[in-house]
Amino acid sequence: MEIFDVYLEALAEEMLSLEEFLLRLKEGRYGEFTEDSIREFREILERNVSESAHVKGAELGVPEEEVYRVIEENVLDIRSTFERVFGWL
Repeated sequence: MEIFDVYLEALAEEMLSLEEFLLRLKEGRYGEFTEDSIREFREILERNVSESAHVKGAELGVPEEEVYRVIEENVLDIRSTFERVFGWL
């Protein structure tokens, strides 16, 4: 099972922050995952943020500059969370 699938299952069971999920992942609560698979998970999250922001922005008529600002803000937040938990991106 990929980390993203594990993440979705964990969210379905309880609302937890990305940081809490990553801490549990690091502790091995969801099994063992390679550094590459953890990096891939971060990239998936970043892509999802970007895609969702573009779709929602188009639906609501949000200016493109604002959509990109929101994407950048959220991606930076994701990256800082990964750095706090794992010490790397």
